[in-house]
Amino acid sequence: MSDTDWELFLRDLALCLSTYQDRGPAVVWPERAHTVLPSLDGGYGGVVPGTGWRPVPLGAGARRLAVDLGRLMGYPVQAYERLLAAGAALPLGRAGADVLLFPLSGGVRCRVEARGAANHQGGGLELRLRAGEMVFVPARHSCSLSEAWTPCRLLLLMLHATP
Repeated sequence: MSDTDWELFLRDLALCLSTYQDRGPAVVWPERAHTVLPSLDGGYGGVVPGTGWRPVPLGAGARRLAVDLGRLMGYPVQAYERLLAAGAALPLGRAGADVLLFPLSGGVRCRVEARGAANHQGGGLELRLRAGEMVFVPARHSCSLSEAWTPCRLLLLMLHATP
């Protein structure tokens, strides 16, 4: 992966965040994602399905992404990862911060709902999220993941922008 690939990938993430952070959820297909993704999926080990999100180890590609994106946006970004077993569901609820969520491998059904949406008819966003695609979930929204056909390694970037 070249520095240019990394910079284009970061630029697309920053553009999405600067456009949608105060508006609502968004799907992002960052440029050069398939070049950058292999550097993020470091096989962190020790992740057991159903045990929760794990902080990404220092020095991992995903940690670099969090640091570089945080520097570009001007606020701290933390990286967490999790393995979602095939057929498992994962209700994320509200994280208390804006998040970028994306599969590093595999795919999963993702549903994002605004605060107060009482049912699936409430105008939420529902999509099949695959490796190389990301969804931005604002703090005031909830998110749930389901229907992973194979184990899906997920990366979550928690954005600590000041209100």
